[in-house]
Amino acid sequence: MEIPVTQRAWVVIKQGKPRQALDLKTDFPVPKPKPGHVLVRVRAAALNPVGWKFMGVLPNFLSARPHPAEHDLAGVVVDANGSQFSDGDEVIGFIPVSLQSTTRQGALAQYATLPASNLILKPTKLSWEEAAGLPLAAQTALQALRLGGCDRELTEPNKSSSGISGSTPQETIFINGGSTAVGIYAIQIAKAMGFRVVASASGRNEDFVRNLGADEFIDYRTQPLPAHLISNPPNPRFTMILDAAGLVDTALYTESEAYLAPPSGKKGGVYVSTGPWPGGPSWGKIVTDIGKIIGAIGRPSYLGGVKRKWKLIMLEHKSDDMEKICGMVERGTLHPHVDSTHAFGSALDAYDKLLTGRAVGKVVVMVD
Repeated sequence: MEIPVTQRAWVVIKQGKPRQALDLKTDFPVPKPKPGHVLVRVRAAALNPVGWKFMGVLPNFLSARPHPAEHDLAGVVVDANGSQFSDGDEVIGFIPVSLQSTTRQGALAQYATLPASNLILKPTKLSWEEAAGLPLAAQTALQALRLGGCDRELTEPNKSSSGISGSTPQETIFINGGSTAVGIYAIQIAKAMGFRVVASASGRNEDFVRNLGADEFIDYRTQPLPAHLISNPPNPRFTMILDAAGLVDTALYTESEAYLAPPSGKKGGVYVSTGPWPGGPSWGKIVTDIGKIIGAIGRPSYLGGVKRKWKLIMLEHKSDDMEKICGMVERGTLHPHVDSTHAFGSALDAYDKLLTGRAVGKVVVMVD
C-alpha cells in the first residue's frame, strides 16, 4: 500500500469547545514511525469526555497543539516497522494523554503512529466501531474495580452472583452511571468477577442496564441517590462504589457511611471516581467546584470527615489489561456498545452528541 504524504485530520488548534477548537485539515502531514512505533491506517475513532475536557481547559502554552484529537482507534497496520505486527493486521490502539503530549498524535486522523505496546490485535467478532471504543473505557472500568479492591479472576458471567471465584451474593458493588461508557464495561466486568451489581442511570435506560447484568437498578431522576440509599440501605453495605458519572456533587461520597462498608484490611470502604469535572463556564466556577471537592474528600475523620476512602482512577495503559479485555470479548462475556456512528466530515456533530451527556455507550467517528 502506498502511504501518502498528507492526510485529513481533525486538529486541535486552540482552547475551546470542539466547534471552536477543532479544524479539519486536508493537508496534515502523515507521520513516519520512529523505532518501536507502528503506523496505522485508522478506520474508526471513539470520542471520549477527556478529549473535549482538555480542549476546553488547557491553554495552548500547556498543550502540544496542534495535534489530531482523541485517543481510541481501530485500524490496519500499514507499516509494522519491525514490530511483532505485520502489515495488514487489524488492530486496536490507544494514545494516552501523556503520549499525545509528546508525539502530537491523535486518533481522529487517517493515519497515526503509536508504540507497538499500545496496539493489540482486534477481536475478529468486533466491527471497527465496536473495537474503537474499547481501550480507554474498558481499561478504566477494570482498573477502577481493581483500585477499589474488587479485582478477581475473570470468569464466565453468572447473574446469580454466587459460586464464582469465591465471592458470595453479599459482595455488592454500586455503579453510578451504569449507562456511561465506563459503567457499561464495569457492570459486565464486575459480573464476570462474581459480584452482585447495583447500578444507577436514567429510567429510560433501565432495561438496557439490567440486560448488561445489573441485579438491581436505581433511577437517579426519581430521588437524589444519597437519599434513596439512606432510606433503602443495602444489607450488607456495598463493598465499593464506582462513580462512573464523575459527580461534582460530593453528597454521594459524604453520606456514604450509611451504605458503603467500612474498610476491612485492604478491601472495602472505597469510593472510586472516574474524575469529578467542574462544570464551569468560568475559571472562577471551576475553582469553586474544585475547592468543594477537595474540602469534602480531604477533611480527616477526626474533624468530621468521611470514614471511607475516596480514590481517583488514573488510567494507565497496560497490555495485560487489554489482553484480558479482548479475551472477554472473544469469549462473549464482554460486549461493547456503540451509541452512534458519524461520518468523518461530521465529527463536530459527534461531539455535539457526546456533549449532551445522554450518549449510551460510545460515540464513534468512521475515518474514510
